[in-house]
Amino acid sequence: MKILVVDDDPDTARLLRGWYKAQNVEIVEANDGDEGLRHASSEKPDIILMDLTMPGIDGFEASRRLKSDPATSDIPVILLSAHREPQTKREGFEAGIDHYVEKPFDLDEMDARIRSMLQKSKTYLQLQVEATIDEKTRLANYRVFYKRLREEWERSERYGHPLSIVMFDLDDFKLVNDSLGHPAGDRVLREFAVLLAGGARGTDLAARYGGEEFAMILPHIDRDQAERVAERVRAAVADFSFLDPDNPRRVTVSAGVATFAPGLDIASAEQLVAAADRALYAAKAAGKNRVIVHEP
Repeated sequence: MKILVVDDDPDTARLLRGWYKAQNVEIVEANDGDEGLRHASSEKPDIILMDLTMPGIDGFEASRRLKSDPATSDIPVILLSAHREPQTKREGFEAGIDHYVEKPFDLDEMDARIRSMLQKSKTYLQLQVEATIDEKTRLANYRVFYKRLREEWERSERYGHPLSIVMFDLDDFKLVNDSLGHPAGDRVLREFAVLLAGGARGTDLAARYGGEEFAMILPHIDRDQAERVAERVRAAVADFSFLDPDNPRRVTVSAGVATFAPGLDIASAEQLVAAADRALYAAKAAGKNRVIVHEP
C-alpha cells in the first residue's frame, strides 16, 4: 500500500510512518498542494491524505484538480482539517474529497478508515472493469464498442485518416448449440474471441457485438487492408479445430467490411456499422464462410 501525505506539518507523515513501520506500507510526503499534485501523478498512490490549510493552493483546490484529472480521479482523498464547521466539510465534498477527518486524529481509527476506503475503491474499480467486459468472452462489450467507435470517428473526421470496421458472424452457430449443447456453444464463442483478439493490433478493438456476432474497430486502416484483416480471421477460423482436436467440429465465420474516408458515402458512425452489417449479411446470403466489402 502507498499513502501520499500532503501536509506542510511533517508530524502527520512522521506519525503515519511510525504506525505503519512494521507493515508493507510506503509513505510519500509532499509539503504543499503543488508538490502533492506532482507526486499524485508520478507516484500513483493508493490513497491521499490531504491537509486543508497549506502554502500555495489549499486542500480544496488540490482535491478539485486531482478529481478533474483522469490520471488521478480514481485515487481516494481524505481531507484533514482542524475546522469543524459544517460549511468547511460541505466545501470539501463539493471539491470531490472522499472523506473528511478532523485533526488531531486517532491513528487506529485512521487506519480503519484507510483500509475501508481502499476496499471500497478496489470494489468500485472492479465493477467499472466488469461493466466494460463481455462476461462470456472477456472481450469489450457492445457499450464499449460504440463509445470507442464514436471517439475514432471524431478523430477520423478531424484528421482525415481512414477508419474501418469488420462485423463477424459465426455461421450456423445455432446448430452447435442444438447438437452439442450450450456449454459447447459457449466454448466456441470463447475460442473464437481468442482468435479475434490475437489478430488485433494494440490500437484496434475487438468486441462481442451480441450473440454470435463480433466486431473489430480498425483505426488508420483502409478498405483493402481491412479486407485482409477480415480474411485472415476467416481463414484462421476455417483451419481451427473447435471443441475437441480428436473429433474436430469445423466452424466457419462470415464477415462484412466497411470503411470511412473522405469522399465516401458514409456520414456517421452509425452508418458505418450499418454498411458493415449489410456487407456481412450479403456474405451470409452468398454462401457463408466469406468476406464481403461494402462498396460505396
